[in-house]
Amino acid sequence: MATTFRRKRGRLVARFDADEIAVVVHVLRLTRDFVAPERPDSGDPFLDLVAGLGDEVDPEEPSDPALARLLPPASRDDEAQATEFRRLTEHGLRRRKAATLATAIAALEEAVPPRLELDLDQARALAMGLTDARLILGERLGLRTDEDSVRLHEELEAALAGESEIDPATAQKMAYYDFLSWVQESVTTALLS
Repeated sequence: MATTFRRKRGRLVARFDADEIAVVVHVLRLTRDFVAPERPDSGDPFLDLVAGLGDEVDPEEPSDPALARLLPPASRDDEAQATEFRRLTEHGLRRRKAATLATAIAALEEAVPPRLELDLDQARALAMGLTDARLILGERLGLRTDEDSVRLHEELEAALAGESEIDPATAQKMAYYDFLSWVQESVTTALLS
């Protein structure tokens, strides 16, 4: 069973079993694949920089609500400004998010359970990657307010007590969301200590 992260000699250390690490890696991979730029990098830094400045004349706000939460408009009042900002920044933002998630995934894959040890950059990448993963899961679960969270947990408790039924996929997403929330709190607390 996972333990909270502790700071030891400039590193964050915790105990996670292989299955717990696999869950976090799985969700982070899904998140990385979801946010990765639609256009892959060419490998040429200059061409990638120019391409990242946006070549779409009229980029659209993401139609998927989860992606829209990760890539919100720069302005809700000025559509032209929001569109221009998205054209100039979205590719780079998505590329940076995917790279941060890749850093976190690589760090977790290097772990030798039950010991999970991260340097500070890896820990920051994990905390940021978990933020994106939790935003996606939260959107998929319809979590926008504290009341939504309370309602969903009450539904789960009723299902566990045999008083009602809950969709297994929803229950799994809730379990992932709660576990990832705990991991993120643990990493963040250790980073701030």
